[in-house]
Amino acid sequence: MVAIVSVLGEIKRVITISTGRSLFSFAGSDGRLPLSQLPQLLQADLRPGTSATLADADLSLRLLCASPLAVQAVTIELAVAFLLRVLRGVAAAEPFSVRFLSGWRTLSLALLLGGIIQGLADTIAGVYLASRIGLLFGAGHVTSEQADSFLGGDYQVIGTNIPQWPVVVIVAGLVALALTAAFRAGTRLEREVDGVV
Repeated sequence: MVAIVSVLGEIKRVITISTGRSLFSFAGSDGRLPLSQLPQLLQADLRPGTSATLADADLSLRLLCASPLAVQAVTIELAVAFLLRVLRGVAAAEPFSVRFLSGWRTLSLALLLGGIIQGLADTIAGVYLASRIGLLFGAGHVTSEQADSFLGGDYQVIGTNIPQWPVVVIVAGLVALALTAAFRAGTRLEREVDGVV
C-alpha cells in the first residue's frame, strides 16, 4: 500500500512538473505552478511587475526536470515486485533455491540501477538548467533575453539546487547485493552438505 501511494505521488509530480499545472484547481484558479516547483531549483523570484509560471518555461526543461521523478516511480515499482518475489521464497521455506537467489539479484540490480539512473537524470537536468540560464557551460554565451525566454519569464533571482542522488536506494541495492552473495554461499554449502550426507 505504501509503495502504491509513493508511486502515485511520484506520477502526480511528474505530470504537474511536465505540464506546469496542478492536477486539481479550485475557486476558478487555472492551477499554474510557480517555476520554483522544479526540484532542481531552490529559488525563483520574478522581477517586480512581471508574471510567469512553470507552464511558461521551455517544455524540454520541464520534461528533463521531471525525469528523475519518473525513474524513481519505476524503481519503487520494480523493487516492490522483486521484493515480493523474494518474500514468497522465504514463505515457501526455499531460501537457497535458484528462484530465490534470482529474486535477490534482480532486486539489487533494480535498486542500484534505478538509484544511479535517477541520480544521473537529476544531475543532467541540473546541468542543462544551469547552462541554459548562463551558469556552468553557458557562462558568457547566454544573453538575459535567452534565459528569460527559456524560463518563460523575467526572473531576478534563480537559485539552483545541487543534484539529488538517492543514496538510501543505492545503499539498499548494495545491501541486497551482499545478501545475494551470502545466500549464494549458503546454496553452495547446502549442496556440499547434501553431498556429504
